[in-house]
Amino acid sequence: MRVPALAVVVSIFMMLGCASSYDKAFRTWDSWIGSGKDDRVKDLGIPTRCHAFTKGGEACEWPVRWSPDATGTMTLQFDQKGLLCHWTYRDRFGDRPSQSQCP
Repeated sequence: MRVPALAVVVSIFMMLGCASSYDKAFRTWDSWIGSGKDDRVKDLGIPTRCHAFTKGGEACEWPVRWSPDATGTMTLQFDQKGLLCHWTYRDRFGDRPSQSQCP
């Protein structure tokens, strides 16, 4: 069974310390902007849920587990062409959005 890349990335970040882990993860997620949904599913595995918007596009969620006590949810928003245009990370401390926004 293949371990999703996100689990590997998060595990590495956990070893480096929490604050820098979050920053590195957010930079990685920013680098995904413009990539396709198929690429993200290949890297992250099947999302826990998705919502298709009536005007096109879709938002999908994946759980993020930094450690047993630190978990959150990453939501990736895709445009009508299936390209990632925005991400949001949500945990008990609040929300962290990407710099880019979907049109």
